[in-house]
Amino acid sequence: MPDEMSPQAARKLRAQLMNAPVAPGALSSAINVGTERMLDVLEQQYFTQELADGISSFKYLEGDYGTGKTQFIQCLAERAHRNDVVTAIVTIGQQCPFSSPLAIFRNVAASFVARTFGDDLGSQPKGVEVLLRSWIHDRLRSMGVTPGNVVPDAVRLQIERTFTAPWFGAADTQMASGLRALGGRLLELECGAESTVLDDELTAWVRGDTLRSPNLRANGLHEPASDATAFQRLKTLIGFLRERLSLKGFFVAFDEGTRTMSFRRGTVKQRQAIENMLTMINHNAEGEFGGVMFIYAATPDFRADVIQNTYIALRDRIGSVAFLPGRPMTPLIKLDEVNTDATLRELGDRLLQVFAVADAISWQHERQRANMLVLIDAQKQVLGFPTTVPPRFFVFHWCRLLAEQADRQFSLSPDDAFVFVEQNRLPDSEEQ
Repeated sequence: MPDEMSPQAARKLRAQLMNAPVAPGALSSAINVGTERMLDVLEQQYFTQELADGISSFKYLEGDYGTGKTQFIQCLAERAHRNDVVTAIVTIGQQCPFSSPLAIFRNVAASFVARTFGDDLGSQPKGVEVLLRSWIHDRLRSMGVTPGNVVPDAVRLQIERTFTAPWFGAADTQMASGLRALGGRLLELECGAESTVLDDELTAWVRGDTLRSPNLRANGLHEPASDATAFQRLKTLIGFLRERLSLKGFFVAFDEGTRTMSFRRGTVKQRQAIENMLTMINHNAEGEFGGVMFIYAATPDFRADVIQNTYIALRDRIGSVAFLPGRPMTPLIKLDEVNTDATLRELGDRLLQVFAVADAISWQHERQRANMLVLIDAQKQVLGFPTTVPPRFFVFHWCRLLAEQADRQFSLSPDDAFVFVEQNRLPDSEEQ
């Protein structure tokens, strides 16, 4: 809650929202409203037990532009970390087109965040090598060795067994060898070995880079990842982390934002993206990704215009009945239904608290709540929202209005609000 934040955290949150009215990373939960009950149920259903039992799930998160898809994902990621569930949040776009299995694998492998949740998720080191190093540090501490100090041979040998023991039945034997080699090498570095070019090569190869070298061949790694092997390698990666390192579960989110329609309808790339989604859903349902919650976020037009009449198999797997707290197994989660004027007013009150803590302001609450209502009405008129305003637009204008009142509070008339919204528009890149 904002009133429990330090002034420093409040100022950081305020600055983030003033710079860009998007989900503020690890601070997202401080201003989250409207979806708490859904988040509670997902946490209880999956993060506390089912993922640890190897049960997997797929959720399709749907919401129009600015309705809080990324915010929802960030808040769910925080709850995952609270329950020792590893997260990977991938933004779908030019760097990760969903039409490429290899791009999906690479971005997931590079996006893993260790279970310790810091103040700023965006600044934390990410990648599969971070998980391996974090696990090694945990094991050293559990055996009485502080990372960085001398590691006794008996301790090294005990941890080393995790990486030297053969692994039978891996979905991709090359990936299994690469993970064992990388884990063993990271342990050697913790035990005082000198860094070599092999370290970077192993990390890049395991992350899916197209890399060949004599050092890698000496470790039995002959074939870099490709579109043909990417999903098998992702399964092997998840399996290794779960079985060898005993990680509890995984939350993997793909956030398309407004990029859902980036492929022309009916093109080869669009069909491949749909096939990749089906592959992940089907293999997850069959238990091949043990203990993973996949979530895919997109705008409503993707399901309505693209999936509904063209990709029947995917339509059937997503369904049309939306998630409710009483039916947590339902794949479809619709955010548009929880975004109401009442939700915006609650969000506005949260932001009032943030600004109050940031600068020790005593707000005139009746005046500010009246300003809030006038502003929402003006946004509907100027921006053309017939029912309710998407949270991103509301946050953008409300934060600017509060910033203008830091020294002197005033009442906003309907005409003033109309002009204010007209003169303070989101940048074009934010409105698309």
